Amino acid sequence: MNKIYDKLLLALAVLILLAGIGFYLMKSSAMPSAQLQFGQPEDFPYDVIPVRQPPEIVATWPEVTEQAPGELYDVFTPPKIYIDDDGTFKFKPPYSDDVEAKQPIGVYLADLRRNAYRIQLEGYIDDRSDASLSLLLLFNEETGKQIRVRVGDEKDDAEFKLLHFGIDRLRDDDGNPYKVAKATLLDQRIGEEVVLTHGERLIAEGVTVVLRSDEDPTVNIELKEVPADFEIATGECVLQEINLDESYVIVERIDYDLLEFETETLYLRKATEAAPAALGTATEAFPRAKEESQFFDFTL
Repeated sequence: MNKIYDKLLLALAVLILLAGIGFYLMKSSAMPSAQLQFGQPEDFPYDVIPVRQPPEIVATWPEVTEQAPGELYDVFTPPKIYIDDDGTFKFKPPYSDDVEAKQPIGVYLADLRRNAYRIQLEGYIDDRSDASLSLLLLFNEETGKQIRVRVGDEKDDAEFKLLHFGIDRLRDDDGNPYKVAKATLLDQRIGEEVVLTHGERLIAEGVTVVLRSDEDPTVNIELKEVPADFEIATGECVLQEINLDESYVIVERIDYDLLEFETETLYLRKATEAAPAALGTATEAFPRAKEESQFFDFTL
């Protein structure tokens, strides 16, 4: 029985489907076509409307201007903002060649020389009968005073004793006579013998760097080693390098405003009397040679 009912239901469903299809076809044939209802396209003329093109936009970057006196920055160059030691809020604009140059160190190299030995032989009064009786005229570089001494004399204040003095009388290749006078003294400060030659300046180890300022004539800084710290109006500095051959020094300054280090090479501004010694010679012509009255070579 169940099979019969299933077949009847299936047949009924098929009849309903066929009836639906027939009804749809009848309605479709009865509706007017779209062409008959609205006509052909050429029956309705129209105007072509052009599509609007967006205008071309050219971006331009204006020249940077000061936002406030001394405050100059742009999108890609942010300023440096910090608080100083006094708790004051500080603004520092970025620097460039066309905006503002960095502040120079503020000193120049006034002198660069090797250190002279503290006692120099300026002249002598020769005693032909016995050179050891000659009167020697020495110069104390530390005190700037002249010392008169003979062989065997001991100068406690200058810390030396004169041990020997001799004069060699020679001739050059052309037969012209000349003399070489040498004095030997005991340096009681270092416990060593030192030989001084008349007409030559004995150079000791070490070098002296003298820095001065155009803005402040009272500035006179003497440095004898590297590295060496010193302070000037523009900040704290360090002497980093000394070049005697090319007569320059390298100075590094701590710039607290920019929070960075600046390095500057200072060349010798003008030649000095000590310049020949800066080339590395062990001795040099005594700089007081121009003052002939300072030299004595008398024979008794």
